[in-house]
Order: sequence, then C-alpha cells, then structure tokens
Amino acid sequence: MRRPSRVTSTDIALLRSIGRERSVVAASERVGITRDLAVYRLGRLARAFGGPVTRGLRGGREHGRTTLTPLGDRIARGGFDEVELLHPRPVAPLSRPNLLAGRFRAGPRAVVEVGPTLALRVTFAAHDGERLRLALDPEAILVARRRFPSSARNVLTGRVIAIRRAAEPAGRVLAVRTAAGPVRVALAQETIRELGLRAGSRVYLYVKATALRAVGGPSPAPARRPARRSPAQERLPTLGR
Repeated sequence: MRRPSRVTSTDIALLRSIGRERSVVAASERVGITRDLAVYRLGRLARAFGGPVTRGLRGGREHGRTTLTPLGDRIARGGFDEVELLHPRPVAPLSRPNLLAGRFRAGPRAVVEVGPTLALRVTFAAHDGERLRLALDPEAILVARRRFPSSARNVLTGRVIAIRRAAEPAGRVLAVRTAAGPVRVALAQETIRELGLRAGSRVYLYVKATALRAVGGPSPAPARRPARRSPAQERLPTLGR
C-alpha cells in the first residue's frame, strides 16, 4: 500500500515521540510544534485510519500519561507500508508552507536574516552567508494578541491583512504582514473569535526554531542593475576586432 500523501512525516515523528515521552506536551516540544497542533494532527490520523492512535491513562502511577494504541504503535513502527486503513475517511490536506528568503549566519546561535531588522533562530546547519529559503508550516505558528513568556525562540510582530476560509469547514487562514513578508497562519474559527481577530489587528507570531527548515536549495540573489556609465565613458570609441 502506498503512503497517503496527506499524512506527513511529522505525524510519524509525533507518534514515535509520544511512544518515548508518554506525554503529548513533551512529544510536541520534541517535534517542534505546539500542543494544540499535536492534538489536531492526532485527530487527523484517527479520522484517516478509522480509530484512535493514542490513549490517555487515568488512575494509578501512569495517571495523566498518554500512550499509543495498537494502531498508533503500528503506524509509528512500520510507517504506512504495513498498515491497513480500517475505515478510511477523507482528511483535509495541510496548508502549503510559508517560504521566507534569507541569508544564513553561523555562530553559537545560528540565525537566518530574513530582513534588514529581523533574524530568525534555526537549528539546522549551513554555510555562513549562504542564501536559502525557510519553510514554515502555517499550522506550526502560535498567535497571541500580546507577548508572553514562551520557549519559542522567534517572535514576529505583525498585522492581520485578511482572514480566509481553509479546507476544513471550521478552519481559517490568517494572512499577516510581518518584517519577513506576508505569513499565513492556520487557525480554528473558534480561536479567531476568542482572540477577537480581524483585519488590522496587531498580533504576535511565536515560532519555534525547530519549526523552520531549509528547503528547495538557495534563494535567488537579488538582480543587480548594470553600472551606469559616465558621460566620458559614453564617448569612448568601441574597439573593433
């Protein structure tokens, strides 16, 4: 059986981390996504494979822990090559990632400069000064109306440009103008209502360094304009062969 294209390697990494950590919160931190996004992905997997992939434990020493169900364990250990869909249901595809062009700067804390005043912390390695593109999934961004203490290394300030419908009925895509350029954020309609978001709202986007990845090779360098010739150069004769 071929691996469904709408279930990603991040889903597999999340399940495997839950198997090790026995905690959705710890597993989501290891994978580099928010807890809410982890719960959302687990729900997508349950709908895709027709059954729960995790189980919360109540009572005893393991109270409050989360473990994999037999189905979740099979997916985590065997990927999709040996897993049968029990009652497959259509799953809404994840949004296409944001692509941010920048320049890598090496050092004790590696960053990618994506604007004259903005540098984003990253966890991958590259050559100092290398031009590249960063991919950032809209589902990996946490939105807030004010700043708060967080383990996320990157905080982008921006304003909402528009709110659009997403693939899922209850989903919305937030378009935000930031110093890195326009950024799309996937949110539930309920979250937008609770935060009181509308066009023009000021927001803070929290992004973990592990959520940023280099993709697609180097970004194109800005085109250089030809040097303007001086009047004296314009009068110089052209040498023949």
